[in-house]
Amino acid sequence: MRLALATALLLALAAAAVTRFVPVVDRIEVHGAVHHASADVARIARVAHGDPLLWITRWRVAGLDEDPWIRRARVTRHWPDTVVVAVWEREPAYRESLANDATVRAWDGTVLPNVGPDARAALPIVRGWGRDRSAEARELLKVLQERSPLVIEYSPEGFEIALPDGTVFTPDLDALQRQWAAVERHRGGRLAVYPWGVSRTHE
Repeated sequence: MRLALATALLLALAAAAVTRFVPVVDRIEVHGAVHHASADVARIARVAHGDPLLWITRWRVAGLDEDPWIRRARVTRHWPDTVVVAVWEREPAYRESLANDATVRAWDGTVLPNVGPDARAALPIVRGWGRDRSAEARELLKVLQERSPLVIEYSPEGFEIALPDGTVFTPDLDALQRQWAAVERHRGGRLAVYPWGVSRTHE
């Protein structure tokens, strides 16, 4: 019995040793990368030409889950020599101030580093005071994407939204959605959303 176990163990060790040399990675395909270059994705995944194919495991590529730009990733081994890395990247949604080094966040609130100055400058601004209402502000950004919001500033009272053609104040997202038709009819100037309708305000 002991001899059989020892033999099995030796065979297993021999098989593991063989996988160090065959098969090996000869081709790496990266799909879905926009911010990251394909070579950077492979580096983050710790996959390189000549690596043992069978040693490319989910633990080996765990770095993909830790990168802030990568929302989701899938790594597939294809016999005999190919690894395919598919990534779904986060997109910059807004910045938190006008400063050149302003923090940039994705739609889920993740901080995204290394956003270029031109891309940063094109993003809307979300800022405010009081309790954190940035999650609500992100939902407002999604709803208002076609109107190209410039600034969303929150406070305990609500949201001041600067649009290219005017300003809208709303206590919350639900109120804006309920009165959206009226907001569209009264484009321009300063508008305030109330439970009973929309009113034009003055400075």
